[in-house]
Amino acid sequence: MTPGRSDTALMRRRAVVAPWCVRLALMPLGAAVRPCAAQALMDTAVTIHGFFQPADSAGWLLILPEPVSVSGQRIYQMTIAELDPRSSRMADHFVEVVGHVRVVQGASDRALMAIQRLREIEPHGTSRRTVRLSFSQAAILTLAAIPDRFAWRGADGQPTGVQPLLMYTLYNHGESDLDFMLPNQEVLCGVVRREHAGNGDQGWRTSLPAPSGAGNHMLIRLGGLFRRFVSLPPDAAPVAGRYVARVALCAIPDYAVEATFEVRNP
Repeated sequence: MTPGRSDTALMRRRAVVAPWCVRLALMPLGAAVRPCAAQALMDTAVTIHGFFQPADSAGWLLILPEPVSVSGQRIYQMTIAELDPRSSRMADHFVEVVGHVRVVQGASDRALMAIQRLREIEPHGTSRRTVRLSFSQAAILTLAAIPDRFAWRGADGQPTGVQPLLMYTLYNHGESDLDFMLPNQEVLCGVVRREHAGNGDQGWRTSLPAPSGAGNHMLIRLGGLFRRFVSLPPDAAPVAGRYVARVALCAIPDYAVEATFEVRNP
């Protein structure tokens, strides 16, 4: 029997859905989704901000410090359908990505993105400071809270899923390498306080160790960039208001920079 017009349209729709089902089943984000044919795939054009990170299966993930809503579902990370090898240099850079996202309805961890445009951007509210400790040693420091305005809970009282962080960079643009021997393996120290807090407010404090295998030695080549991230838990900024974050090399407080961010009510 020759298929009618409606049957032909249905066959075409199934042919489009099937390849995406196979791809989603291979995604390195937990068990495969089954039965795929019974689940609707929501295709949405989006512009989002986040960080590229390698996935366990040699692919790439786009990590979102601030979740986005796609087809009514809250998305925290996306698997990249295909990433240009030249774009892999963007790993750990803050980027703006324009493309299409396909999400399995009812599975917020099943988001697959096809990139159309990609560019590195500077986070909103980035602070910048130049440090010159000698004629030959000069560095540009930046610090940004990402996002710099957020709420821990929504109007419904449920967690928003935001995962704020501080991004600290030190760019060596002097005339020599920056070569440090640290007294211990703590390399980066951070403090977060309420804005206009009194001297008695010790704030929230944290530190990050040196990279594995580096020991107490830290070397930043001429023209090199040192970048580290500090995650902000709810304890760091528990109530609504403005906060000041200060991040520095633990043993060399001259390399310090401050940035502000705001925690808002739902």
